[in-house]
Amino acid sequence: MKNYSYIDLFCGAGGLTVGFGNKGFHLDLANDISRPALDTLKHNLKHTHPKTDKSKVVLGDIIELYEFLGLEKVKKEVVGHAVVKTNREEELKRKTDSLKENIDVQNILHNIKSTDVLVGGPPCQGFSMIGRSKKMTAEERAKGFIDDPRNQLFKYYLKFAEKLNPKIVLIENVKGLVSASGYRDLIEIALKNTGEFGYDVSSEVLNAKDFGLAQHRERIFFIGIRKDLAENNSIKAVDVFKAILDQKTSNLSVNDVIGDLPKISANPKPNNYKEESEVSYSNSKCFGKNISEIRYNKLLSNSNKKYLKLINNYKGKKIKTPFLFNHKSRYHNKRDLFIYKNLVPGKYLNDPVNKKALSKVTYGVHINEKGEKQVKGFGDKYFKLNPNSVSKTIIAHLETDGNSYVHPGENPRSITPREAARIQSFPDWYFFTGSTRNQFKQIGNAVPPALASIIAEQFIYTLNKMTQ
Repeated sequence: MKNYSYIDLFCGAGGLTVGFGNKGFHLDLANDISRPALDTLKHNLKHTHPKTDKSKVVLGDIIELYEFLGLEKVKKEVVGHAVVKTNREEELKRKTDSLKENIDVQNILHNIKSTDVLVGGPPCQGFSMIGRSKKMTAEERAKGFIDDPRNQLFKYYLKFAEKLNPKIVLIENVKGLVSASGYRDLIEIALKNTGEFGYDVSSEVLNAKDFGLAQHRERIFFIGIRKDLAENNSIKAVDVFKAILDQKTSNLSVNDVIGDLPKISANPKPNNYKEESEVSYSNSKCFGKNISEIRYNKLLSNSNKKYLKLINNYKGKKIKTPFLFNHKSRYHNKRDLFIYKNLVPGKYLNDPVNKKALSKVTYGVHINEKGEKQVKGFGDKYFKLNPNSVSKTIIAHLETDGNSYVHPGENPRSITPREAARIQSFPDWYFFTGSTRNQFKQIGNAVPPALASIIAEQFIYTLNKMTQ
């Protein structure tokens, strides 16, 4: 079988990287501006891409990175006299060294003349050009969308596609794009007109729970097949999606995927995350450890063997992990522990069955016309996962608190990074670096690796058709 190559931009901790590596893709380049996420990806590269040098995992600004592809200077779009950037983008850039004088990175980029597949989840923020004039054609509106200064990062993702002309392009983003003033159409049109050949494009909202996972997670995916290859080989992007959708299967439950992990308590002290503060798993007061001192095989019991095989097998072989990683609980105050204990799994706070838990909630509450205490919004400020159903979407907000992701077991606490990773389908051998908070952020931002593997498998089938 031919080894196909890919580039992963906005790669984060490596959800897509794990999936595409699992199906034998060779990694030409991975890039992100978050140092902790890239540290995680590089740490696990020995398993996911053992033949890939860590220097090809590049920390830095994609706009600077693009210049090295063809020695082009990038003209940054401006409003007035200032480039528009988000606060998050500015904060990350302050923590990241400039690539402008990095000769090693320049050499890596200069040596990349093409790639088979480009994948990533570029942020899209700008709405200002959408529908500005009824006289504008769809293409003109799409160009305005791309040139919107708030969409700089999306623009340069497309510039990589334009420069390298990959055979297939994959874009992943939040489901909200579907209902956001024609956003979906604008992205499709932009990709259709990208590069020398353009792309045959289709998009679908995929839900992780439809592909054997224990998580309700809807994300929109765009697939572009280079038009010359699509036409010459009678391939359509919509047919690739049909093949992916054919892989749907029944979902698992929360208990199926995290029920075998060691039972631990909440961390008893705030800011108690140093290794020397940890307690042995053999102690009933254990609140977990970042790296267990007891061997992995001795800690786990009654595991769902089918699920462990799905997540831990890689390229057809089982990867054994010596220890359990990242299974460490947070500190919770007495009020939160009371609420956690009295929550009914799968029920929102405003449900009458959660009256006792609601009695201790002190923020975001009001008294309704019946004189009853209620929370505003969706009532999931506190939420206990239903062990017999799928989890709600694992999101990056978990880095802030775990109140909406309470473990359904007998010990009141929020889920650990390892439990979040299990729900996301990350392998148990995949070690997340950085603080506990940042581990949650990395996990929540990722594409579920098991879903990425399904997409990668269909890409291989499509690429094989192109080279017959």
